[in-house]
Amino acid sequence: MITEHYLKCLKELENNSNIEFTDDRQKKELADFSEKMLQYTQEDIFDMGAIQLNDKDLEYIKFATVSISWRSLLSLSDLVLKGGFAFNGITDALLFPTDYFDNVKNIDPNEDFSEKLRWFDRLPIGVDDSMRGCFIKEAGDFPPSIAFCNAGSDWYTKLDFDYYKYMELLFQNYGFKGWQYFYIDIVKEIPCLDEVLDDMRIAVKTLPLLFPDKDWSYHQQRYEEV
Repeated sequence: MITEHYLKCLKELENNSNIEFTDDRQKKELADFSEKMLQYTQEDIFDMGAIQLNDKDLEYIKFATVSISWRSLLSLSDLVLKGGFAFNGITDALLFPTDYFDNVKNIDPNEDFSEKLRWFDRLPIGVDDSMRGCFIKEAGDFPPSIAFCNAGSDWYTKLDFDYYKYMELLFQNYGFKGWQYFYIDIVKEIPCLDEVLDDMRIAVKTLPLLFPDKDWSYHQQRYEEV
């Protein structure tokens, strides 16, 4: 269950003496929606958006209220790793239009999903809230395909894994800034590529020290490959 992944992530952040939570307005608790409210939401999304959520998907609706921001307290010269996550309600993401992504471009010029992008996860304000996980909205079974968008640099890319996997990876990586870069192809077409590489550099230098009991060899290998 995704709630278990989240609670494990939260506990490890809270128990880490080198982590500081940085937003007094953060909310760690899942929304306390009743089963009836969850069913109404499920029906609304189908009736208004022609998107069918299964009963197992209702758990994800409860993340709508969660917002956490953290930073590392380790003294590593210019390296300060930050992270967190703030969620958009699935209803808002799937049913309401937005012009936030009007100027972003796919790094694959052969596909354009910009008008279908609807964000469900972002970094907290004060870290970089322009970095967002997005649904590529379309009718059918939930979840639709997803993309990662760096709206601050006006680009996005379709991901080759689904929303469920995204949420698991998000919590496994504690939502550190730039975690998505380790799961996409880093190509020269990415705007502001130096900033991407710098986020990756800070992560691979800091993570083994910040979370020494965890294996970060995958991230190190991915960074070395680019």
